[in-house]
Amino acid sequence: MARYKDEKHISRRTFLREMRWAPVLFVPAPMRALPFGAKLAAPARGIPSFSLDDFRLTPHYPAKSPLDDVLRLVAPGTDEFVTEKYAFEIARLLNDWGQALKAVPPALSALAKFLDASLEGTPLASSQENSVRTGGGIEVVLRRFTGKSINGRERFVGEMKNYLAPLARVETAEFEITGIKEIVSTPLTVQTEIRYDLGGARADGSREERIGNWSTRWTRADPDAWRVVRWEANAETVSRARGPIFVDVTAQALGQTESYRNQMLRGVDHWRTVLDGACGIDVYGNNGLAAGDIDNDGFDDLYICQPAGLPNRLYHNRGDGTFEDATEKAGVGVLDATACALFADFENKGVQDLLVVCGSGPLLFLNDGTGRFSLKRDAFQFARPPQGTFTHAALADYDNDGRLDIYFCLYSYYLGLDQYHYPAPYFDARNGPPNFLLHNEGSATFRDRTEAAGLNVDNDRYSFACAWGDFNADGHSDLYVANDFGRPKLMWRIPARA
Repeated sequence: MARYKDEKHISRRTFLREMRWAPVLFVPAPMRALPFGAKLAAPARGIPSFSLDDFRLTPHYPAKSPLDDVLRLVAPGTDEFVTEKYAFEIARLLNDWGQALKAVPPALSALAKFLDASLEGTPLASSQENSVRTGGGIEVVLRRFTGKSINGRERFVGEMKNYLAPLARVETAEFEITGIKEIVSTPLTVQTEIRYDLGGARADGSREERIGNWSTRWTRADPDAWRVVRWEANAETVSRARGPIFVDVTAQALGQTESYRNQMLRGVDHWRTVLDGACGIDVYGNNGLAAGDIDNDGFDDLYICQPAGLPNRLYHNRGDGTFEDATEKAGVGVLDATACALFADFENKGVQDLLVVCGSGPLLFLNDGTGRFSLKRDAFQFARPPQGTFTHAALADYDNDGRLDIYFCLYSYYLGLDQYHYPAPYFDARNGPPNFLLHNEGSATFRDRTEAAGLNVDNDRYSFACAWGDFNADGHSDLYVANDFGRPKLMWRIPARA
């Protein structure tokens, strides 16, 4: 590179050539036995050592991440809840049995591995069955297990063999430990509650599913050697059907539409590699859908929500089991990240309007009666700006005035260490963004009534979802809110306060 005309400046090449010996200045100790000749060999006696031989560079590393103290407790048993470790170890044994069940039922050898020789258990032959429902191709019965306990591993294995015999093929074998308690420390003994779900095909081609609970007692005389010493079965729900109840017809119903083939069949992982990250697409993939009859032709249509950067899609039901893409025609191709959507008649005019709950806020589209929608601007009047991300909504006429009202859930997602406030306390977080109750004022306008309805109390719970229902059968709508990092909330309406 040529020099600049201004001699005060030098070229990059000249600078690098002149600085080729600069690294020598930063050697942290005297140079000895260098490999490139005697000119830079170790100094002779009497000659002072290099003037910078005591120089040291002290690196400044980033501060310790606040996640470190949390991550070290991720492994079960590394905190004061030591029974989590026991549950994890026992769950691994049950999972191994479940995998063997699906491969070659009844997998008795995999079961016998963790049964104590002196096991005491409940006979698994049903002594009583009560019908719960029949009709529609499904039969449901409540099966109870009673009888005198049996002793010995071999006898119990025989009971389990007879119990599983009707299932020629096991397709579902899931076990979840719902409760665990240490009852003896030497030898270590725990009491566990296990919810099980077993399902598959019977020899005659019909299908059966069994869901129930086992109370078990485990002991560990040696490390990593859990054994069941007691196995109690009380009751289970058994569902039977002559054949498959549901059949996947997605490809037949939507496969003719281009948007289904080019957009819906590709997951979030694909689109995160294609779309610019600036559009806001995330990893969560929690996008819902809504069903409603947009043109009153008697057939339900589908509105499918999408992550940021991809348009939501409206599929119109042709009435012959297939759908066509009506997104552009209807004017509802929202590109914002959408958590959920709801079809409802918000103006009591006999047509289904569309509520789209985007992460940044709700949108209300009004239906003209033909399946075409227009955005109602300023439809939602919040008392204060929402602070988090919208995650869900539920509809009800909570004050019985004949108009549908809306409850919105909000959440704070992780945005990086410098922008995120960790849930505190983690097990019962109270620093989440507030939810909102919006009252339908008529004319497709909604006003914030959260405080007036008494729903501002403990309104800081990192909420995921909500549902209305008459919990206490008093004729008024009650509200259930599912929260992350803590307990859910059930709120019932006091008539005088609405």
